Amino acid sequence: MERDPQDTKRYSIGQFAKLTGFPVGTLRYYDEADVLKPAFVDPETGYRSYTEVQRKQMLLLTELHFMQVPVELLRDFMRNPTLEHQGEIYDWKIRQLHQDIQDRQQDLLSLMRKRAHPWQGQQYEVMVQERPSRPWAFVQYVTKMRRFEPDRERAFEAVRAVLERQGVKPASPPMTFSLPVDDLRRRLTGVEVYAGFEVSGPVPVEGDVLLGATPAGLWFGVQHTGPYEHIWHVMAMLLEYAQREGVPVLRGRGVSDAGGVSCGTVGHPGRGGLGHGRAMVGPVR
Repeated sequence: MERDPQDTKRYSIGQFAKLTGFPVGTLRYYDEADVLKPAFVDPETGYRSYTEVQRKQMLLLTELHFMQVPVELLRDFMRNPTLEHQGEIYDWKIRQLHQDIQDRQQDLLSLMRKRAHPWQGQQYEVMVQERPSRPWAFVQYVTKMRRFEPDRERAFEAVRAVLERQGVKPASPPMTFSLPVDDLRRRLTGVEVYAGFEVSGPVPVEGDVLLGATPAGLWFGVQHTGPYEHIWHVMAMLLEYAQREGVPVLRGRGVSDAGGVSCGTVGHPGRGGLGHGRAMVGPVR
């Protein structure tokens, strides 16, 4: 069987750009990023040449390029540029778009809560409580503020399920610990969270559920009612109170202890999107 002469044809980078619709600059970038290297490079002039086979491969790459697929996935795709591989990347993009839609829905709900219940600069009576260290079962994760509530509820469900299988009852309301974050950009990009329940004794580690101990010491707290988004205002107020009292917050940990009702949980019947609970910072000694 004779080889198709077209398969041996070479195109300069300019010709290849016109045939594929990709700017020369993009082709050079793909060369440097190891996504699509020219089939031939003249050792004397450095001129790049591409083949007909590469032009056909570019037909598959084109859709992925305009889908804004990360260069790492494009590089992997061009090592195996098949329709099946393209379909796998479609599946990845579909999952990403579903997640984007959920994130935007959370953004909308958050904004609606803040619009309906704006922060009024209210002041709370600060309570001082000595808390002992107790065993607790928890899940550790990093979340964005837009997903704080749903991710927290999933963590609580995961811990509850493990405790039920072990025949252990929670010894506290649901609790979340997190590091205070002063930088707004860090709040938006990721907050490290520990969510779970205090328990009366050791619980076997299972899956993502770990066993630790809550930090002991003196804590400052307030009873807070309102959207969860306001918790940052409350935490800032408590940290300022601790500073005025001249006591440093040890280990820099904050805890939100929702007394059976999660702070700011969306759609609580009869609460208009409000929750209530105890917000605390500490330990201060």
